[in-house]
Amino acid sequence: MAWGRGPDRRLEVRLAVATRIGVAVTLVVASALLSVSRAGGAPPAGVLVVGVGGSADDPAYLPIHAALALGTFEAEGVAVVLRRAKHPTAALELLRNREAAVAVTTLDQAIRGGWARGAPVRVVVAHLRAPAAARLVSASATARITRVQDLRGQKIGIPGPGTTGHHLLLHLLEDAHVKPWQADLQSLGGSVLLTRLGTGDLAAALVDEPWATRALETRAGAVLLDLRRPDVAERALGGPFYEVVSVTPAARPGGKKTDKAASEPAPLEPPPDAALAAYARALIRVQTWLGTTPAVDVAERLPTQLVGDRPRFVARLEALRTAYATDGEATPAGLAASVGVLRTGSPWPVTLVVGPKELREPDAVTGARASLGPTPPAP
Repeated sequence: MAWGRGPDRRLEVRLAVATRIGVAVTLVVASALLSVSRAGGAPPAGVLVVGVGGSADDPAYLPIHAALALGTFEAEGVAVVLRRAKHPTAALELLRNREAAVAVTTLDQAIRGGWARGAPVRVVVAHLRAPAAARLVSASATARITRVQDLRGQKIGIPGPGTTGHHLLLHLLEDAHVKPWQADLQSLGGSVLLTRLGTGDLAAALVDEPWATRALETRAGAVLLDLRRPDVAERALGGPFYEVVSVTPAARPGGKKTDKAASEPAPLEPPPDAALAAYARALIRVQTWLGTTPAVDVAERLPTQLVGDRPRFVARLEALRTAYATDGEATPAGLAASVGVLRTGSPWPVTLVVGPKELREPDAVTGARASLGPTPPAP
């Protein structure tokens, strides 16, 4: 069977073939998958289907696209088909609807769209260990705003309600004993947010990428807290912050059957351990390479269709290069810190209990990381 195979839908498919027995076999299988894509059918047996909630121009989602383009999945022994989703919510829906075995989505969606809806998941790989956001202050307000407490009574821009930037700001305000209603929070689109920050209409803003980089390039604002830096994020948030993660269904305790009625759908099942281990090894190798290689060299090696606008790609990747979780591990401290930030602003059910223990990686992934050693080979 294909892990994560769903009903017939048109697939946007790209393949990494899990075989080393020759170019001929690779081409045959690739041709078959391309035919499936055009016909709108399901992938063939033995394929790991991955729902992806972001494009390659977002550094947090780049590893999955790069691993496919560079043949790293193939090298690690797993065939991967990507199902592109319009956003992280849709990627998690693919997993919940059994149309994907792994979802690359936000941790917030993994909890709200998975755990809170009766579909528990576990983190396979953490992509970044710091948020792709920075707290900026208008040039006209740098003298009066030097700490979070100074935001009381000020106009503060956010990317939108429920966004990572919104969650981060609420968490920072809470830590500084500033109530949300004690500041004037304004939800704005990226370009409008930068314009109003530059004119001084906004005293400060929590700006995500790529707008944070553009704001600094155009001098629309100055950095007050650069959360894109892992050391800064850990001090401000209490640990690493995992915004984008790869998740898979949590196995049922002891593998026991449930006593639900026969008419109810069976619980989601994770793919085989070997497939998860190979998937994790491939992403860890790619993330180590991305985190230790100058962005210009990364752009030189990757296919042009992934890079797109080269100067913009390089600038955006360089801003977050040190934030890659090179070992792919979502540590207990990081999961605790991340869940703490998300719970501040997310409408989770009050009875929902989810934390590091529930989200911890499968044992097969732990073993896969150990097998790579301290210096994983470049893809």
